[in-house]
Amino acid sequence: MLLAHLSDIHLGHRQYGLEERLEDYNKAFLRAVDELLRLHEEEGLEHVIISGDLFDTQRPPPSIYITAIRGFMRLREAGMRIYAVRGNHDASIINPTENPLVVLHQMGLINYMDDGHVDIDNVRLIGVGTVYTDMQNKLFTTIRNHMAQGRLNIAIIHQYIEGAPYVYPMPNVDVFMVNEKPLLQLNLDYIAVGHIHEHGLKHPRLNATYPGSLEIWDAREFETFEYRDSRLSRIKGMDPKGFLILDVGSNGVRVRSIALKPQRRLVRIRMVYDEAKPDRVRGDVSYIANNMDLRDAYIILEIEGKVARGYSSRDFQVQELRRFFTKSWVDVRLNLERPQRVVEEVRTFSGINDIIRTALRSKLNDENLVSSLMDIIEKVRVGNEDGAFKTLEDIVGVPLRGSRSIRDWLG
Repeated sequence: MLLAHLSDIHLGHRQYGLEERLEDYNKAFLRAVDELLRLHEEEGLEHVIISGDLFDTQRPPPSIYITAIRGFMRLREAGMRIYAVRGNHDASIINPTENPLVVLHQMGLINYMDDGHVDIDNVRLIGVGTVYTDMQNKLFTTIRNHMAQGRLNIAIIHQYIEGAPYVYPMPNVDVFMVNEKPLLQLNLDYIAVGHIHEHGLKHPRLNATYPGSLEIWDAREFETFEYRDSRLSRIKGMDPKGFLILDVGSNGVRVRSIALKPQRRLVRIRMVYDEAKPDRVRGDVSYIANNMDLRDAYIILEIEGKVARGYSSRDFQVQELRRFFTKSWVDVRLNLERPQRVVEEVRTFSGINDIIRTALRSKLNDENLVSSLMDIIEKVRVGNEDGAFKTLEDIVGVPLRGSRSIRDWLG
């Protein structure tokens, strides 16, 4: 028997505030529906699991409901069944009663599972909605109470499982983390897990795999280039996206990946400078635009390093840099450090030191005493008052701190 495992669809997510990116998430879902129908026709796929965050918000606008209804109606008309649990975006963790998944359930489009189970042939699906970390014992108890002897038990949860080696940190990972040891003790045949957006991320000790989001979520998943010393180098391609197919049989649950093509090209370009000057950066951005200004692409330019002396970040005029691109959406991010003033201050003080040392030598004619006095001056400069007193006491041979000591010294 085959089951599809999807997660983190996030219908309604308007990434970077762009209507176009919202539509990309809609199209990614509908393209996944196309692929599910193909697998239904060619391989007999009949069941679909969604392990949380179908929606980006617990109050999606009507247009987002319409997208979800369009997709699920096509699957229902083909005779396919959908089983979904709530993620942290779908519903309130504390009061999850009313949420958009309930609406789809009442329409007969999905089977909304919240602390319950469904039997399909020799398989038991156990669905538990998202819990906070300090509520995880409730999750383990619910799963344990619904497990069946003699069946393959698959838990559907939307959590980060301790020990899963994600690359890109997600917000609130610690808030929704559950310990791996209790899950190991449950001896589940598979955990259909959601919340981490990396496609195909496997837990090293549990039969648990994250399908990831259907669309690029994090800028670190973009196709990445580095521009350094007038050279543009490609570091990596866009990260894979898609869902999973679970092949359930007498030998357990085997997992394979289904890749989905991204909706548009997403590019991140790191421009690194030892000394960034506005004219040079403008010339470099113009060069990049001539080579990378791609229609409907989204490009992030990260300008990093140090500002050359005599300039500030305002001199780089971000709006002017964006105008080099006419086909792409461009987000210019300046991360330039100003030159260290401390170095300049040390050099200035060093020059004054030379003047003081020369003056002392001309008056004292004692190199050891001159060195001691210069040591006192340096300690005073950095705020080391105790050290300065100690050096001066060594010179005069008596303690200088305390009123009696001072009178003794004066006497």
